[in-house]
Amino acid sequence: MKRQFRELGWRLLPGGITALVIAGLTALEVWRPLEQIAYNTLFQLRGAIAWDRSVVIVGIDDQSLRELGPFPWSRQQYIQLLSVLTEAEPSVIALNVVLTDQGPQDTRLAAAVQQQGRVVLAQAWDGIGGPLLPSPPLGKVAFAVGQVYKKQDSDGLTRKIDLQLQGVPALGLAAVQGYSLVQAPVELPNLQTPFWVNWPGPVRQLQHYSFVDVIHQQVSPQAFKDKIVVVGVTAAGLDSLPTPFDRNPPASGTHLHAAVISTLLQHNSLRRPPQPWLLGLFLLGGPGLSYVLGRWSTERQITLGLGLCGIWGIASLLLLHAGYLMPVVLPIILFSATTGTVLLEERLRENALLQHEVKQLWQAHHQDLVARSHSILRSEQTHWQTGQQPASMQPVAQLALLAEQFGRSQSAQAAIARSLSIGLLAADLDGLVWFCNPMAAKWLEIKVGDRLHAQLIPRWLSQGQWESDLQMLRQQQPVTPHELHQDGTWFELKLEPLLYGSVEPEIAKQSPHLDGLLLVLEDITARKQIEENLSHQMQELQRMNLLKDDFLSTVSHELRSPMANMKMAIYMLKIAKTQEQEDHYFRILQAECDREINLINDLLDLQRLEAAAKPFNPETIDLNDWLPRLVEPFKERASNRQQSVQVQILSELPLLVSDQPSLERVLAELLNNACKYTPPGGEIKAIARFEPPYIELSVSNSGSEIPDIELTRIFEKFYRIPRNDRWKQGGTGLGLALVKKLVEHLGGVIQVTSDSGITTFTVLLPTQFLQP
Repeated sequence: MKRQFRELGWRLLPGGITALVIAGLTALEVWRPLEQIAYNTLFQLRGAIAWDRSVVIVGIDDQSLRELGPFPWSRQQYIQLLSVLTEAEPSVIALNVVLTDQGPQDTRLAAAVQQQGRVVLAQAWDGIGGPLLPSPPLGKVAFAVGQVYKKQDSDGLTRKIDLQLQGVPALGLAAVQGYSLVQAPVELPNLQTPFWVNWPGPVRQLQHYSFVDVIHQQVSPQAFKDKIVVVGVTAAGLDSLPTPFDRNPPASGTHLHAAVISTLLQHNSLRRPPQPWLLGLFLLGGPGLSYVLGRWSTERQITLGLGLCGIWGIASLLLLHAGYLMPVVLPIILFSATTGTVLLEERLRENALLQHEVKQLWQAHHQDLVARSHSILRSEQTHWQTGQQPASMQPVAQLALLAEQFGRSQSAQAAIARSLSIGLLAADLDGLVWFCNPMAAKWLEIKVGDRLHAQLIPRWLSQGQWESDLQMLRQQQPVTPHELHQDGTWFELKLEPLLYGSVEPEIAKQSPHLDGLLLVLEDITARKQIEENLSHQMQELQRMNLLKDDFLSTVSHELRSPMANMKMAIYMLKIAKTQEQEDHYFRILQAECDREINLINDLLDLQRLEAAAKPFNPETIDLNDWLPRLVEPFKERASNRQQSVQVQILSELPLLVSDQPSLERVLAELLNNACKYTPPGGEIKAIARFEPPYIELSVSNSGSEIPDIELTRIFEKFYRIPRNDRWKQGGTGLGLALVKKLVEHLGGVIQVTSDSGITTFTVLLPTQFLQP
């Protein structure tokens, strides 16, 4: 909270100081000349507006002076003028000539004034403040007396008058009051406040007639009918008064009163902002503007300052059109000065901060600079010491050296990071990414400036995992890596802390604080594949070990079982008493010997096939004749078990060149298994067909089905399907393994399908195969 108040104070300080200075200078009226120039410029830009048509000037101009003599004139000239104007029936006559000295013609002039009835005479004040009143005869008969005091600014212009001064109305106000008696009433402004004259335009646009032309009746009476006639001096060099539109030559005081009358009649006097407005301007244009500028960049600060000045100038012109006279220079100076002060204050603060940071960085890292940088620094120091460069450049040069060294280091690190096959990404604690190498950008589909969590959640991590990992990082505890599977690829995702050690001595003594995080993303597909292969190999070794144990157990059992039976048969032969008993035991002995020999032969054949030591003797085989003869011995056996055996040759078969004993062994083993696993009433089929370029031999039996999970294992050595031996014949688990090896030995392929209670073994053989 204290830091926020301190930062707020720094933002308000430039504007506050500027506002106080500008306010002090304003009180000293330093800006008055500039405001006067701005006033004239605004009127020039606004242009002329129409003078009120009810105002007419009868001017004592240069022509009148040439014909009637030098000014002042005798009362006779004014008597003659009033006589002519009375016949024209004007509404009011305002005489802007102070007739103070009493003379013999005052009686006649008073009579003319009284006859007209609405003549306003002028009053002024002398240099010591004494009133200059009309002579008593004239003052008694005048409709009203109006003061003609005008206060000119330093540039000669009169911008405002007092409508009532020491209880005396202005000449223009008195004329309008008289006009309201005979014409439509005119609403008057507050008489206690200054009246800001809204100069209509150049005085040449005003209805103007020469005094001498009027008394010689060279002007139509209609020009004065129902009008306010202002009579006064307009000759050059007498009563000169410049206006925004007339400076060379200037107008006169008579035109000022005409402008006042026109402004009152048109109700378009200029209004000034109230006094509290000025306080609001200083608050908003000073501290307020300073606060806003403190939040923006230098370019935007300059743009805003210039924009405010331009907008205020345009607004002042528009407001003048609407009848409001606003200060122009003061706000523009306030805005521009506040902007400049803010810029200066920020530059000073930046310079102080730069010097401080450079000093700290230099102390912490200058020993890491290369020799070339040290030589540059020494040459620069010599350069400063000789006075050729200001010493203020030293921190900048030191910063440049550090920046160069850090830039080299950063370039090297960035090049290394880009060349790595792993993804590296750095972000702050809010997840804003400020570095990522190409691999991270590719895998995470992210770029610098993105939000990390938006790309990680939920594709890579869940919200809970992300928050948990961040919490572990903040506690500076190790984060467990995540192994993730994305689009067929395995990745390992790790989050590492980025710790920052401050160069500030008092802070550097403390442990580094967490400044951000580093995400490491590695493709571990190859590693996972190796682990998976090792796992499969371990499982396979375990399985083979079990199979080996089972094989040894089975073989030992199978080998011992015939031997035990033979031993028993021999013993029984010794004690046999009849020929029939001897024959019976001889048959048992013969069968067990055959069984023992077959088991040994199977083991030896399988070993020779695996060692590729079995010879291949090609023969030409006519399957049309060979297959039925091969199947015939199995029919009697099947008949005893209530099974049926069929042979089907579906197409004309070509001659087959193959190893006949091996082929017979294959078919015999498949037929033997079919008889073994077919229930009573089942059907066994041996089918041959020609499907170029292969001859297809298949053996199928009904009434049995091999589960899908077992189909992939039935060709493994020593493997037997549990609880599937209907006739309890037993076996070694070598038959189908031997069949598969024999088929491959013949250059063929064996397939098995089992569905809907039918199991089919299919052997595909080329018509000719020469063993390599």
